[in-house]
Amino acid sequence: MKKITLITWLLGLILAAGCTPKTVISRTYNFDQMQRIGVMSFSSPWQTMQGVENLFAKYLLEHGFKVVERAQLERILAEHHIAVSGYLSPETTREIGRILGVDVLLVGEVSAYTPARTELTLTATRRTEARPVYTQDVMRRADGTYAGYLRNVGTEVSRSTDVRPTEYTINGQVGLIAKMVDVETAEIVWIGSDEDTSSSTMEAADRIARKLVKSFSKELAKQRKNK
Repeated sequence: MKKITLITWLLGLILAAGCTPKTVISRTYNFDQMQRIGVMSFSSPWQTMQGVENLFAKYLLEHGFKVVERAQLERILAEHHIAVSGYLSPETTREIGRILGVDVLLVGEVSAYTPARTELTLTATRRTEARPVYTQDVMRRADGTYAGYLRNVGTEVSRSTDVRPTEYTINGQVGLIAKMVDVETAEIVWIGSDEDTSSSTMEAADRIARKLVKSFSKELAKQRKNK
């Protein structure tokens, strides 16, 4: 019961924070024993967002972590007939750790997804044009001769409407939650979440992965420094 309460508290703390990446790291876990990270498939009900875990693998590698990526992990698990669902029991995590030689697993989910879309609107521009109207007239000069001239008799007003299509893009939105789980105890040792918007949802997911991994690296470095 205490573990469930702790997890609920951590998630509540993350969701209540601001727009920056929300992350919580365990203050008691010994990260010195973390040598290899296994990256699992992120759960997602949206087909277009499958594979976002590869973005985390990329940035973990950039920050110097040893990573067993999803494809290799799933192939080995399939060979050992280990089925992985959304919930990882302590027995399953220990078995994965033993087979793959990893110390923690990175698991996660796509928590929000709104695809980018293009909309078309019609913009109407009204124009009003006024021009003088003249008529031909004749006047008599002082010497008795006549001359023709143009005389203004008023103003002609014309109105028109120019309709043009305007295309614009509404950005898509992505939300991700990532967790690191110790393979021996199934304890969550780090958890982070973030949301981002972009004209490309995969680009938004990439930015989230970069920010979350960067945040984890900073927290880890700070914790090790304070030892």
